[in-house]
Amino acid sequence: MPATRTDLNVPDTGDLPDVRHLANLRDVGGMPTVDGLRTRPGVLWRSDAPLADDATTHGPGGLAWPPGSVIDLRNPEELDGRPHPLVALRSELTPLPLIQALAPEVLMRDAPPESRQRRGLDELYMLLLGIGEAWLPALVRVAAHGPGPLLVHCAAGKDRTGVAVALLLRAAGVPRDVVAADFAATNDHRVALRDRLVLQGSAAPGADPERVGVDLAHLEPVLDQLDDDPRAPFRAAGVSDADLDAWRARLVEGA
Repeated sequence: MPATRTDLNVPDTGDLPDVRHLANLRDVGGMPTVDGLRTRPGVLWRSDAPLADDATTHGPGGLAWPPGSVIDLRNPEELDGRPHPLVALRSELTPLPLIQALAPEVLMRDAPPESRQRRGLDELYMLLLGIGEAWLPALVRVAAHGPGPLLVHCAAGKDRTGVAVALLLRAAGVPRDVVAADFAATNDHRVALRDRLVLQGSAAPGADPERVGVDLAHLEPVLDQLDDDPRAPFRAAGVSDADLDAWRARLVEGA
């Protein structure tokens, strides 16, 4: 029997619209590459966090649900002791808690006491790039060799997920402007995403949807690092060219 909202320890959402489908789910298939090819559909999906009472029988967004592999970028405490709901659907789960991988002294460095919550998003994105050895080898290993399709998600599917998917797409040869457009597409789903976060207790009912959107300017420093060689951060993190080639062959038609 699926979990109820009470089981999930979330607030009564009252008049919220139907939030039983992932709000920020998309397939990255159909994107062009720098060498004139296209990405395959049904290989890489990105989304906000799945919940136990989601109506996924026929697949949110029309996708063939469930994914074969799931990479969850959240910290364990964000699950509040609950099992990942897609494990029950026989998806292979790989937890990669990105923020947990950042040392507290790095997160809090030079921050005044009144603002010691989190760094600016542009700096946070670059910090994630700087600790690539903690997560990029596993990310590429699952993406290249795990059961497909692969779903990458965090809580909202916009910041941690945005960085991870941008890196994967650029490494496979998707041009910068296309990657930027995919990152910005979260803004098309802000109202539904806000409602999902309300369901999880991460946002207040009536919160401004603008607050759950993204700003492309925050990702630009990461994209700048990839311009000369999109594979450089992966190699620096210990990812082999063989695994990167396998990832590109999997994602890109004709590669």
